[in-house]
Amino acid sequence: MRKTHVILAFIIVLACLMVGLTIYNVHLIGRARVELSKTVLRHPVSLGIAKHHLIAILPSYTDPFLSNIIQGIQEEADASQTAMQVFYYPSDTNTKGSYLPAEAFRYFEIAIRSAPDGLIMYFPAGEKVEQFIEKAERYRIPFVPVAMDVPPRPSRGFVSSDSFLLGKEGASVVIGLLGKDARLGIILPSGTPNSFTLTEEPFLKGAIFELEKRGKGRIVAVEREAVSILGSEEACSTMLQNHPEINAFLCTSARSTVGVAQVIIDRGLVGKILIIGADENAEISRLLEKGVVQATVVRDALEMGKAAVRTLEQIWAGTPPMGIIKINSNTKYGRTY
Repeated sequence: MRKTHVILAFIIVLACLMVGLTIYNVHLIGRARVELSKTVLRHPVSLGIAKHHLIAILPSYTDPFLSNIIQGIQEEADASQTAMQVFYYPSDTNTKGSYLPAEAFRYFEIAIRSAPDGLIMYFPAGEKVEQFIEKAERYRIPFVPVAMDVPPRPSRGFVSSDSFLLGKEGASVVIGLLGKDARLGIILPSGTPNSFTLTEEPFLKGAIFELEKRGKGRIVAVEREAVSILGSEEACSTMLQNHPEINAFLCTSARSTVGVAQVIIDRGLVGKILIIGADENAEISRLLEKGVVQATVVRDALEMGKAAVRTLEQIWAGTPPMGIIKINSNTKYGRTY
């Protein structure tokens, strides 16, 4: 009898422990879900149940163009009640035969096997996007590639800006200021990860098109910026040394705009050499206000991010877009205008 009481007491204690552990596990799961929604997922649980689950694979390096794309994706995802999960891959390339790092491929595989409702991925120029599109199609996952420019082989549902129009507009601004006397130096993106040859570069082709159409000015020198942090400054200094007749610079990124401006300031050439920049951040806004940069042609990267999510929404609704989605740019002028 005494032995029976001991066994019964042991069973009761064990049952209490199991109930306690169950309650504690439920508590931990609840906290984990809340923390996940605050960090990995952009759609907090406080907003209710999300309609869709979106995974975005994006570069981690800082640039206003990329930052605005990310912001646009986030804003449109929130507006459409879509839970957004983000993987950031580094800018360095360590995969043979690709302009993407190994982490980008790994994140893509994770995303595919997670079977989300939609997938958005940013690609550097020259990357073979077709292999990603084909795999997403095999797994029946709606996929929207995003890039600064459409690759040589266009893909349906692709969202991009238009560097051809960017170069065309930049050259037009220079001609408007200097006319036939315009002598341009153009700084193009670095050769890594950008793979366009000079004859393929959309920005350069746009500038050449405008100069030939207007019959004024000419391009004196073209340089790619080096991958190093001072790549833009070095490219600008080299062109000024080899071609002192240059009286205007066209830039293709916020980085090159700031770098060229620094060289012009250091050499006391503000007002003597025009700078037509690209995109915009706090530093470029300050340079515009001070008249160091005469104008900047800004890609609407925020709209690009929103367009990527809206493209997914069209796919979810059964009306996928058939062509390329190109987002326009706008020009902002300095204080002297």
